[in-house]
Parts: sequence; C-alpha cells; structure tokens
Amino acid sequence: MRRMASEFPDRLVVQCRDRRLSYGQLAGILESLAQNLGRVAGKRVVLLLPDGIPCYLWHLHLFLAGAVNVPISVQSSSSRIRELCERVQPHFIVTNTALRARHRAALETFPCITVKPDGIPVPWGFEYEMSGFACGVGPNNQSASEETNDIRMIVFTSGSTGTPKGVCLSEGNLLSAAGMMVSFLGLAPPRRSLVTVPLYDYYGFIQIYGHILGQCGYILGETIGLPDQLFTRIRKEQVTDLVLVPHTLREILRLMDSDHRDVIAQLQFMTSSSDILTRDLLDQAFALNPALKVVNIYGLTEAGRACYKIFDRSSMQTNSIGIPSPGVEIVLDGPEGNTGEIILRGPNVMLGYLQHIHDDRVVFSPCTEMRTGDLAYYHNGELILLGRRDHMINVRGLKIHPVEIETIALRAPDVVDAYAHVSNVSDGEPSICLDVVLRNGTGDLEQVRTHMRKNLQPLFVPRQINIVPSIARTEIGSKIMRAKD
Repeated sequence: MRRMASEFPDRLVVQCRDRRLSYGQLAGILESLAQNLGRVAGKRVVLLLPDGIPCYLWHLHLFLAGAVNVPISVQSSSSRIRELCERVQPHFIVTNTALRARHRAALETFPCITVKPDGIPVPWGFEYEMSGFACGVGPNNQSASEETNDIRMIVFTSGSTGTPKGVCLSEGNLLSAAGMMVSFLGLAPPRRSLVTVPLYDYYGFIQIYGHILGQCGYILGETIGLPDQLFTRIRKEQVTDLVLVPHTLREILRLMDSDHRDVIAQLQFMTSSSDILTRDLLDQAFALNPALKVVNIYGLTEAGRACYKIFDRSSMQTNSIGIPSPGVEIVLDGPEGNTGEIILRGPNVMLGYLQHIHDDRVVFSPCTEMRTGDLAYYHNGELILLGRRDHMINVRGLKIHPVEIETIALRAPDVVDAYAHVSNVSDGEPSICLDVVLRNGTGDLEQVRTHMRKNLQPLFVPRQINIVPSIARTEIGSKIMRAKD
C-alpha cells in the first residue's frame, strides 16, 4: 500500500457512494489515524458500524495496527450484541451515534469510540468522541495482552442453527485468502469492483485486502435494496466486476428493466459466493452478456476462498465448485472415488474457535483442518457439490439434497424463490414439502406441480406445495435458513 501511495498516489482505492479515496489519501489518513488513536496492538475491538468509509478505515487500521477486530452486523439485536460482547470482553467498541443510542443498554458497560456524522474534514478521516476510558485518556493507555496468538479477527457465524461460533483468524489466514482471490480472479489495474456484500461479513471484508493486493478499485455502499441507484453506480463508475451472492443476482435480474440492461453487458466479471449458482441465473446473465465470466467461490468463514469455478457460456455444470485455490488441499472423507465430506487444509484454515477470554488472552480450540459438513465428489477433475450432509433427504434409501429440488422449482413458471424441506414423517417415510414465492404473490400452483412431476423422480416430487410471501434467508441473503435436523 505504501508503494502504491508513492507510485500511484491518485489511483482510486476505495469509493462509497460519491466519496472517493486515492492510495495517497488513504495512506495519509491511516498514518494520521494511527498517530491520533495511539497503540491498539493486541486489543480486542468490537466494530459496530454501517458500511461506509469510516468502517473501511477502521478495518484497515485495526489490521495494520495489530488489534483483534470483532466485526458485528448492524442488523444485530441488542441481546445478540450483548452476548457477543460478553464472550469477547472488548477493550473498547467502535460504533456511531445512532447505533450507540439504539443499543445503549448492551454497550454502556464498555468504553466506546463513537464516530460522528460527516462534518468538517479531519486528517484521520472522520470525527469521533470517546467515552468510558479511564481518566478520559485514549485507548492506547488501556491494558491489553501483548500476546495476541497472531489473531487479527474474531468473526462470529450467523448461528442460524445454534450458538454463533467465534472464528479466530490470523494475519496469515486473511492475507493468504486475499492472495488466492487475486490469483484466481486475476485482479489488477484498472479493474474496478462494486461489492454488494457488507463489510462485517467475511465475503465483504476480505475484498478490502484482496483489492489492495490486486491494486484495483473497491466500491461499496450500494445494495439491491435501491436497484436504480445500484444500476446507475455500475454504469457511471464503469464497474468491471460485480461481487454478490446468488440471491442478489436473482433480484437484479428480476428488477432490471429495459433502461438498465446495459449494466450487465458492460461487466467483465461477476463474482459469487455463499450458495450455488443455478442454471437459470447463468442463462439469464449470459443472454445479457455472452462474454461475461462468472466466478463462483466456495469456502467458509473458517477457511475462506478455498475453491473456485469460472463459468462461461460453454461451461454450465452449476453444482461444480471447481478446483482448489492455490495452496489449498481438499480431501474427501469417504470411499475412494465416491462421495465424501469435504475437508479443507491450507494457510486459509482458521486458528480455531473461540473458547473464552482468560487473563486477557483469547483462548481457542486449535484447528489444523476444516471439516465442512458438505458432501461432494470429483468429476473430470472438478468437485461437484451435493450440499450439507445433515440436510440430505432420504426416501427409501435414495437420497436427494433440497437444493436439487429448489433448483428445479426455480425453473417453473413465475417461481422467484423456493424452499424444500421435510414437513413430517408418515409411514416411516419423509413427506417432502415445497414453499414457493411467486412473482405476483399468487398464481396457479398446478403449473408448478406439473413442472415438478416432469423433472423429478416420483419419490422426490413434493407432496405439498405452498405459496408463501417470503423465505427466510441469512442476513446477506446468501443462504436459506434451514430447520435444524
């Protein structure tokens, strides 16, 4: 980053809406921020900020300064924030005025740095106030362990099927995953990515480091929640890469009208992660841009950017997750040549799960390999993903993953989202149920039933199909929140 600031001081490094920072400006701000805040090495810092330039700066500052960054979603409830803070015992919390007021009861026992709304420009990038620090001094005088175990982040999983797990990531974990991303995406100037996933999520914050390593621009702050604004930004900023999850792509294609179809045509790459890209999505994307490259990335917070597949119009096996990223070893735990559980090994595999804080030190359970719980098999040198082992549906000894049923349902007329699950077990056999969201909220289900009968084995045709207003997904819309078996 220092080299880029010296050689290309005016090159764009980050943009949020209309606020832009060049490499030269970013280097100056980070230096001023470090001098102004003082030493934070080894300190655990909860980062509770909405996406924006201040959040981006805090991510980079905490990483470069050797702190332990604990990003938390701004959509979290007060009870969840309180629970996570009790588990990590932060030395201080970084938030803004609105969030501090909303979660006052959860935050009041911890020192806080409160980022103020944009005002008079300051050398360190944003105005802030401090509260709760001993004797009114800055966080550099707060006690913190010098022994950090190389931890740079503790990222909590969604906890949709249980207690959130604290994933402990090292500097090496983050940089190796970012480097893998640069390698398989070929990131380089003058590429410019618009990232629609939030900075508190692994998929979002790893983009920060990858784009700096790749020396290309990173644009954040736009979401499908304001589609016209998103489309305008892609066009105006001449975006070359769009980073999203499959559900966001589905919404983009659904909401895109004739005035905005050119935005897909101008893209060179589309990067997706967190779920399977279905054939109908790829067909629609390639119809708008036959030269588009779609990169699907497989990995977990515990071992990010582990595997990748580059789709073009000639390669459409949608459940393929491709080949391991550079430096990653993938082992299938099962009979040789058959389906097995994916096990990941490599420098991107986490240090371990947070256990507790003892004597101001993070204690975690060491991890050398990651058992993913996902089933796959090799075909023509590529991994074919079947889905999570504990989500498989077993009917008379034959197995199917709900994703396979949902993928077929999404090709039915007017179906825009689908969720397959087992509603009950009768006569010793699971009863498969399908919930669908229809384009206009209502419609003829007989067409859907006929479509399912034509495309599924009789054993797997849903016995019941229901129209629902929406399907519960994880916060960034990436995955369906499936009932715990």
